[in-house]
This record gives sequence, C-alpha cells and structure tokens, in this order.
Amino acid sequence: MTFGGTIRRALGPLLLIAALWPASLWAQSGMDFEEFKRRADPYFAEELLADVRNSMPLGASYRIWGWDVGDFSGDGVYDLAVSLHVSGSRKRECLVYMFVDVDGFLVNISKMPFPFVDLPLEVGVVIRDTSCYVTVKRKSEDWSILGYRFREGAVVLVDQFVTNRVESLGHESYRSFQTLSTRERFLRKDDEAVYESQYMTIPCYARGRQVFAGFVPEASVQGIDHVTEGSYWWTGEEDVSFRARMVYDDDYLYLRVNVRDSNVVTGWCDTCVADHLELYLDVSPEAESGVSRNVSIANRTDINVRHTSDSGLYTIVVRLGDFADRLPRVVVRTTDDLDPTQNQARRQIRAVSARTRDGYVVKVRIPFVLLGYQKAPIDERRPTEFGCTVAIHDVDNEFRAEEFTVIASSPLKYLDPSTYGVVRFIPDGVWYGESSNIYGEAVLNALRELGF
Repeated sequence: MTFGGTIRRALGPLLLIAALWPASLWAQSGMDFEEFKRRADPYFAEELLADVRNSMPLGASYRIWGWDVGDFSGDGVYDLAVSLHVSGSRKRECLVYMFVDVDGFLVNISKMPFPFVDLPLEVGVVIRDTSCYVTVKRKSEDWSILGYRFREGAVVLVDQFVTNRVESLGHESYRSFQTLSTRERFLRKDDEAVYESQYMTIPCYARGRQVFAGFVPEASVQGIDHVTEGSYWWTGEEDVSFRARMVYDDDYLYLRVNVRDSNVVTGWCDTCVADHLELYLDVSPEAESGVSRNVSIANRTDINVRHTSDSGLYTIVVRLGDFADRLPRVVVRTTDDLDPTQNQARRQIRAVSARTRDGYVVKVRIPFVLLGYQKAPIDERRPTEFGCTVAIHDVDNEFRAEEFTVIASSPLKYLDPSTYGVVRFIPDGVWYGESSNIYGEAVLNALRELGF
C-alpha cells in the first residue's frame, strides 16, 4: 500500500464525520436520549436501546453529540458508538461509549474521556473497516484519529493518525499498533510533500516480560513493499519473509529472526555466496530540538533531513554456518572508532542458528557496551528509540550471485539513517499500544473470592 493511500484511509473517518452525524448536531446543541432513540430505532430493538440508556450517566443531564452504527467486533452484527457531554460539567471533555452485541444484549465495553477545545462537536465517532474511529481536535489544525476494535474480550487500539502544524509546515504521522508500520510526512501549504518516510517500529520489551493479547511484540515482514532489492527474483512469502522480535536486559540487546525460506543456501565457506542476516542500527540520541528522529526545522518553510552520519551507525552481519559443525559468523562494521572496552565487548556478541520446517531461525545477543551504552537505554520520562532495520539477504542459487533478494523492515539505503526503521525500548509498566480486557475486573474479583 502506498503512503498516500494509507493517509487517505486514515483521514477517512475525519472526512466522513460531517456526512454521518445527524443534521441536528450542526446546531451545536447535541440531542437528548429520546431523539437519539428515534434515530437509532431502525438499527436496534427497544430492549437493546434500553441497555444503552442504563449504561449512560444515571441522574445526570447529558447531550449526545455524535453516534454511529457498524461492526467493530468482527461478528457481523451491528455495534454502537456514542459521544456525549454531561451538561453543567466543568470538564471540557466528551465521554465516548462503545457497545457490542453479546448474547442479545448491548454491552458497554468501553467508556473513555476525550478533551475538546471549544465544542463537544470536536469529538466524533465513526465506525468503518471493522474499527471504531474516535476523532479528537487537540488545538487549531491539530487532530488525532484513534482506531479501536473489540476482539476476544479486549478493546484494542489498532492505529493512530495525528496531524499538526510545525512552523508553517503540515505534519502527519500514522502508527499501526497491529502491523507495526509507521508513516510520516511533512507538507507545505500547497500539500507538496517535502519529506516522507515509511518503516516498521519494533517494540523492545524487557527479556522475560509477558506480552498480553492485544499487543504485538514482533514485526512480520512479508510483502512486496518490503523487498528493497531483487524484487524480480522474489516470488512470494514462501520464497523469503521473516518475523523479528527484540528484547533487552540490563546488559544486552537480543534479536530473534524466524525466516521463511523455500531454499536455504548456507555456502561452503565464510565468503561464499549465501543467505545471511543484516542488522542496521543508528544509536545516535534523538536531538532534543528535532521534530522527529531524523528531521529538524531549517526555517519556517523547510526542514533538514539527516541523510548521513559520521558516528553511531552499526551494521551487524550474521552468516548462518551450516547448522552443524560450522557455527554462525558475525561481522561488525561501524562508523565509530571503537575504544578498548567496545572492542572487548565485540567479542561478547553471540549468534546461533537452526533449521526449521520452512526455513531457519537466527538469534543474536549484542552488548550495549559495544553500542556506546553502559546499560539498556531506558528512560521512564520519554520513549527511547534507535534507528533499526532488520534485513534478510536471500539467494536461491549459489552459482548465480547476481540473483538475490533483500527483504527488510524499512526501505533501506545502507548509510542513510533516515531510511532506517525504529526499535523502541518499552519500560516496565508501559506498552506499545493499548488493550483493555473487559473481563479483567471480574477475573480479579473471582480470584479474590477464592483467596488469592
């Protein structure tokens, strides 16, 4: 999918709000429940609308400013989303209620507050593409669109689109918390893009931490959009594709890559043509004044993009060995002059590989000291990110070195850090995305009754 197509799809809910909201809402007064009930009557039985009424703020006067009907639970049955404001409340916020049909009842699965700037009209709900989108105005020309789905008892944040102004430039960013794709672009007033990028953000949790349903811990790289070289020779996911996961502890960064490969070529020697893993890291700290990792403002109408770097770039190449007597071989290349401590740490890199039913798996352990950090770069105040791209170099015929494919987690140019993806270090207690299980409190109460 192209960058522009994804942005248009993300903007869709924002553009459809005017079309889908009832006309009375444009009077900037909202509607009471009786009027809402008349409008929702074609979609739900009276008993189901009674379930909705009973979930609303009891004993309080409120106005409904937005609502939509659709399916965001994936069961083919109508669901409901409602945005309301409690009259007389000093809080400038709307409450967004989401309801799904469970065994013939409209069950309230979520109640989330969202602030507005001037009017409750600035918080809207639209259901499409099996997601419930909540649109929120943060300030003038700054909007957010959050997409939610209900799956297996959990309300999951699927994706997020944010648009804002940076000086005189428009800035758009999109994150999918399920596919881990990330897109960003800067635009002039005439909508001309002065910079755009697309890549995968790989969340990196502490080693041994359990990642619950609704959160995606590994990147799946399997489409033609991820083939950066040799697309002519790529015949599909079964030819070559991979899943990558990264975790950390105090001393090491760990990478595990499960590769699907229809024809594994290990080579007869350390320099022979063969399949291998490539990891590209940009460990330079993000500039405090930067608007994103590789972009800073040059003036009110232009930006500086960091296309080169004379420090902080590391390339780690892992050749597979033969899965028997010959062990994997690791080669490290870097723009830095390594000090004695880093040179010693380089010898602590460990790599193992093994054949699998449909390809192979590679595991790598990298000391943070080699990368110039004494320990894992965890910051509780803000997310820590490294530039990071995982790539697989695949050959199917060792006698035809020119016939190869590179599939990667970003559209990689080897010494251009602006083309790298991102690894985001997640502190304990924090997640990449959101997931709330509606049965969580009931399970805890049951455990308490049993004495736990």
